[in-house]
Amino acid sequence: MYQIILFFFIFILSACSTHQDQNLFYEKELFSKKCDQDFFKKQLQAINKNDDIIFKGLNTAYIARDCKDFNLSNTIFDQVENSYKYDVDLQNITHKSMNFISSTLINDGINDYQGAWYERTMVNVYKGLNFMSLKDFSNARVEFNRALARQEIAKEYFASQIQQMRKKAEKEENFKQNIDQNLKIIARQYSNLFKEFHAQKNYTNAYVTYISSVFFFMDHDYQKASDLFKEVYAAYNNDKEIQKEFEMFDRYSKALNPQKLKKHIFIIYENGLSPRLDEFSLTLPFIFDQHIVTASVTLPTLKKRKESFAYLNIFDGKNMNQTVKIFDFDEVVASEFKEELNAKIIKSLISSLFKTSLNMAVAKNDQSGILTFATDIFTTVTTRSDLRIWNFLPKNIQILMINNDGFIKIQDENNNLIYSNSLDQNKDILILVRSFNPLISSEIYKIEN
Repeated sequence: MYQIILFFFIFILSACSTHQDQNLFYEKELFSKKCDQDFFKKQLQAINKNDDIIFKGLNTAYIARDCKDFNLSNTIFDQVENSYKYDVDLQNITHKSMNFISSTLINDGINDYQGAWYERTMVNVYKGLNFMSLKDFSNARVEFNRALARQEIAKEYFASQIQQMRKKAEKEENFKQNIDQNLKIIARQYSNLFKEFHAQKNYTNAYVTYISSVFFFMDHDYQKASDLFKEVYAAYNNDKEIQKEFEMFDRYSKALNPQKLKKHIFIIYENGLSPRLDEFSLTLPFIFDQHIVTASVTLPTLKKRKESFAYLNIFDGKNMNQTVKIFDFDEVVASEFKEELNAKIIKSLISSLFKTSLNMAVAKNDQSGILTFATDIFTTVTTRSDLRIWNFLPKNIQILMINNDGFIKIQDENNNLIYSNSLDQNKDILILVRSFNPLISSEIYKIEN
């Protein structure tokens, strides 16, 4: 009996983690800039043992990219992508059902992280950029095409996900009170969140389309670059920088000999950090056996993080210009969070219904009070949100295109030097600046073809 109780409590402790400590662990490793090979060795050992591949892989691969180890970064990203393909997309019905049951009985943190759709597209974007840094434009093309394709697949996924979760919820005996009415209560809690984040109505990540168009331009596929840029222009046609770049892309696509036209420098500034996840709890009314009881529901919420430099000053030897904020990644994250929110809420409500009914059933038949005590603790410590996330995506993306006159100097808004170099005037060049916060040195990725 005592062995069973001991096992039960060990199991509870393992199930109650929100994984926030792991988010902080990866953040500390990235910001330290140590590029510790022992860190990579240990993470690879865990990944190779199939230990939460997607969560560990996303964060580790990004740290490897920050260390300019592009081959290692892509090797790990490959394992993440394979895990998406085989452990998520191709899970059989039985496996998916077991995951749903275990996450409902306990919480989502008991299962391996499956990742967000915007994270999937960014895996391919960063793999593409890694290949570009390795001067492997052939494989980079494959990755950018995959990123674009994944955006289309995501729209279908969201529609089916919401419909499936609704069907599961409608089987609940007191559906109207326990699910529908509580959904309305919870929706009011989230209303201010979405005002703050300005979540988009449809799932899109225009940065993926933009950076793909820049790739195809640098790969001399001017027609495809122009076609992709038209999608960006349709969404941001009031922005002068987008108008300027659209006209240039269009001009190159129509030129008889575009290779003889003026070369350009594309500056992309990935600024700050996208939102982190946090949790909050609500006490809600439920109906059991025609009696109203209350139970706690814990749900995830988004917390904004700070940007780094407000903008960058770009000097080309003649003129000074500033980067322009175009793509708000906070909105991308909030958009998908909002799309999946109803499904998450319904699952949390079903989980609370199960745990409450378990507690009530045990209490009726437990004269000693030991099992009642155990199930109460189980309910308390497992009513947590899964706070795993790819921790290092940017808060916003700023861009600038200038003529390549053979020189560039990049400064922050206080005119502190970030990067300065002479450039080959006969090439189009991409310079990507990644800054997490002003106190950590920026990484510069200079790419040419």
